[in-house]
Amino acid sequence: MAAEELQAEIPRARRYEIATSIHYHVGGASIWREGTLENISVSGVLLRTDQLVEVNTQIEMRFVLPVELVGERAAEVICRGVVVRSFPAVGPENSIKVAARILNSRFIRQQSMR
Repeated sequence: MAAEELQAEIPRARRYEIATSIHYHVGGASIWREGTLENISVSGVLLRTDQLVEVNTQIEMRFVLPVELVGERAAEVICRGVVVRSFPAVGPENSIKVAARILNSRFIRQQSMR
């Protein structure tokens, strides 16, 4: 079976459209950058930023999932991944879209306000 046929049989993970702030750093850099998280799935994220990031670059990300996605209290997500695509975004923003596969993650639940 050809790789293209095998890949066509594997369904993509459901993506959740989300527009929230994301902080990230690449390749072990100490400087955190900011972008906008566009969508998320169990396997990866798509973010918009102003920095082109090389494919196969390690990336660490932090963002808050809203209550609607989590189903309980909002949760901060800290995850590590690897960049699988980085390309200029279509539109007047002159921004870059970066797709990253999530390798591991952890959730930190926000304290409820009572």
